[in-house]
Parts: sequence; structure tokens; C-alpha cells
Amino acid sequence: MVNRVYLVRHGMRLNLELPDWAKTAARPHDSPISETGVRQAMETAQYLRGRGIRHLFASPFYRTLQTAHAIAEALDLRINVEYGLFEWLNPAWIPEFPAIIAPDEAAAVFPRINPHYWSYSGPGFPEPDENVHVYSRVKPAIDGIVEDYDGAIAIVGHGASMHQTARSLVDPPTGFIRKMCAVNQLDRQQDGSWRLVHSTTEHLSFSEA
Repeated sequence: MVNRVYLVRHGMRLNLELPDWAKTAARPHDSPISETGVRQAMETAQYLRGRGIRHLFASPFYRTLQTAHAIAEALDLRINVEYGLFEWLNPAWIPEFPAIIAPDEAAAVFPRINPHYWSYSGPGFPEPDENVHVYSRVKPAIDGIVEDYDGAIAIVGHGASMHQTARSLVDPPTGFIRKMCAVNQLDRQQDGSWRLVHSTTEHLSFSEA
């Protein structure tokens, strides 16, 4: 069984630094990370080296796969693409189910994706309440992962899905940091419960206010 979980939000999104990007993008809700985000991903990968991480999971969005691929390269791991970690499909931000990078294209761009992994859950649309709708699909995903895998793992997702993953293990996850490329470490205790033991952005040369 898994005894340690590192939760990582993706790096800085390009559409936050270049708001006009989405106006001409084929997939306006599937932003890549910016140059800043690439740097954050590399710094996060270096921070996670030497920590005994055995398995890596990521949301299927382009920005999470980019971030996860940097980590996978540094740690020599495969990427397990988990749809339960999907971005929060808040209808106030996203008017319909978003188009994201297709699995075959993702596998070509990110060769460390594990083609044999099967997701534990997936999103629905709409998801107006993060604490209800995101939690309801993140919970079975993290429960399955920590039961079926072993050792230390890392998960790359979004602000909402990472916060709800932490909440699935520790409620409330006091001290959790939602900033981009923040790392939150949760450890399983001897009684089987989980504890959020460390949250940081100190490894980053840039972190948003």
C-alpha cells in the first residue's frame, strides 16, 4: 500500500500570462504551461529527486502532462493518466465539457505515458460545487491508488483536484498550498490515518502572489 503521497499542482499556465492565447487556440480550455511554468516544473522535478517515488499519476490536461513529464524524466517513471484528477468543470468558467489533448496525441508528445493504465473514475459535467462534485470523483481515484500501489507516489493535478485529493485523505487539509507547482506531502500514520506533514513552494524561483 502507498505510504506517502506528494501532491503537485501543474506549472504556470500560458493563458494566464498571455490572456489572448485562448482566442485562437484549438482547445481554449487546455492551455499549455508557459516558460515560467516549464521552469517551475523542472525545479519541482529536481525537488522530488531522491525521495523514493515509485509511481507517478497525472490529470489528462496538457498542462498537467507537461509538468508530469518533467518529473517523469527526472525520476525515470511512467505517467499514469488518471481522469479522476480532471480539472474542476465549473460551469461559471467552462460552458461545456472541454476539448483536451486526445490520448493518442498525448502518447506521441509525452512518450512516458503508460498505455496500460486504466482510470479509477472520471468527471461529469457540470460540476458547480468543488466540495461535492470534484470530491466525489477524486475520492475513488485516490482510494484505489493508495490501496493498489505501493511506497511513495506523486500526483500532478489542478488546484481543485489536488485540494480535494488531500481532503479525501485528511479533512480538513489544514496548511495545504494550492499555488502552481506547490508540493504537499501526506504520510500514512501507523494507525492507517493520513497527515499533511509538509507544504512548500520554497523550491521555486517564481511563485504567484
